[in-house]
Amino acid sequence: MAIDKTTIINWALTEIGAGPMFSTDDDSDLAAQIENVWQMAFDQCFGMHDWTFARVTVKMLRLAETPENGWAYGYMLPEPRIGNPLAYRRGARYSDPLIRDFTLQGGMFFTCEPEAWAVHKTPVNPDYWEPSFRAAFVTALSGWLAVPVWSDEDMRDRKLAEAFGSPSMQGSGGKFGRLMAQDKGSAPIGEEPLLRNDPLTDVRGLGGGPLSGPWHGGL
Repeated sequence: MAIDKTTIINWALTEIGAGPMFSTDDDSDLAAQIENVWQMAFDQCFGMHDWTFARVTVKMLRLAETPENGWAYGYMLPEPRIGNPLAYRRGARYSDPLIRDFTLQGGMFFTCEPEAWAVHKTPVNPDYWEPSFRAAFVTALSGWLAVPVWSDEDMRDRKLAEAFGSPSMQGSGGKFGRLMAQDKGSAPIGEEPLLRNDPLTDVRGLGGGPLSGPWHGGL
């Protein structure tokens, strides 16, 4: 069975006792709210860590024109991507040197290197998510859906605690905390610190919002 966004949403709705009630053909107000919650949950869960299953390395396309900003070369940033690239290299391999002398302007990458590769996160179809990540995402999504579906803040907080841990853990506990630790452990030694130049990867708690608890991001 193919697993898509609708499947994930209905799993989350079933987890909070609403059943598989969501359809892309539904034009109700609740369906619109569910769509909005999905996107915010996606941004939060993918933005909180440099998930290896969503990480790719690509050669960037160099612009034909010489930049007017003093740099020798300009490159288009890769698409589709989640946030800015995590690292820039002189080659595609992990052992290739990092490019440290560069700037980002107007959605483009400028450097004096004649070739450049980017390591970045890219949106991944739910069918290809790691099963453990998928299960954790369903739990988190079910928590964020508890208020628009049931107006139940207690259910929301219980589910978010299951997904992210207690408030004192600031999003680094629960199912996602264990997954992040496992994912870091699977990366090559020394790679994790090198990839930390995207502010999204350091997100833990960003303050409360109408669809979140007070400690799991402004959703």
